[in-house]
Amino acid sequence: MYETHDALYRSSNERVAADVANTLLKTSGDPYDWETDPASLKTLGWAKYDYNNHLPIEYVLMPQKVGASSPSLIQNLLGSQYGFLLTITSVPNGSTIVNMTSSGDTNANFNNASDVVKVERLVLVSAFDIVAEFHNIRLKKGGPITLEGNFPTSRTYLDMYDYYVYVDNSDLVSSGFVEINDVGDNNQIVRPSDFPSTPPLVRKIDPVTQKLKNQTNLQSNKVETELRGSPGDVADVYIIQVPKGTPEGLINPHGPQRVRAMFNLYVWTK
Repeated sequence: MYETHDALYRSSNERVAADVANTLLKTSGDPYDWETDPASLKTLGWAKYDYNNHLPIEYVLMPQKVGASSPSLIQNLLGSQYGFLLTITSVPNGSTIVNMTSSGDTNANFNNASDVVKVERLVLVSAFDIVAEFHNIRLKKGGPITLEGNFPTSRTYLDMYDYYVYVDNSDLVSSGFVEINDVGDNNQIVRPSDFPSTPPLVRKIDPVTQKLKNQTNLQSNKVETELRGSPGDVADVYIIQVPKGTPEGLINPHGPQRVRAMFNLYVWTK
């Protein structure tokens, strides 16, 4: 009887821990942009939200969501009868990104708990965010293909982030443009005269000139691009969101925008 009870007890703890981990890592929360207005939070979630496909990107964590989360929010997901220790450490150097415990608990409580269950997941932590991208654009000399996308901004986002256009393989592009919010030829962020250029072509987006949305709620900004070049060549265009003040020389969609990390959640019954 005792063995059965212990098995059920541990199984219950494992299920609770797994459910909380899945909620944090595989959902963006409700609402999906709750980090812009934490008071609006209904359900916690840390996954980055893909605004083009309208889906969370599982196991890619958004620092703004993680940073806006207190231990009490984790506790609410678990329930008051559980203690927890949650850590996120970078891979491979092991530096600590997140370390939080349940209220009143310390690592000593964790070490002295009689039955601790652990959930471990490999995740990506987003630092530089690619908020819109046009990947593998096949260049041609004739009439260009016009591609459109969008990315969200708000007053809070513009206070926290800078935005850049990054054109890869810009030396292969003979002509083209990148335009934000239909501002017109004179205010295009990337103009036909910018091509060809030594790659990459990087331009900081001025929020005033490009009329980036600065309302209280997140609103969409339109991105339009056309590129011409030799048939068979390809190019990529990215809109990158970076922490305010990031030097232009660090802007790189293939660089440190996502860091591999290990998520560990330890749960025990108080």
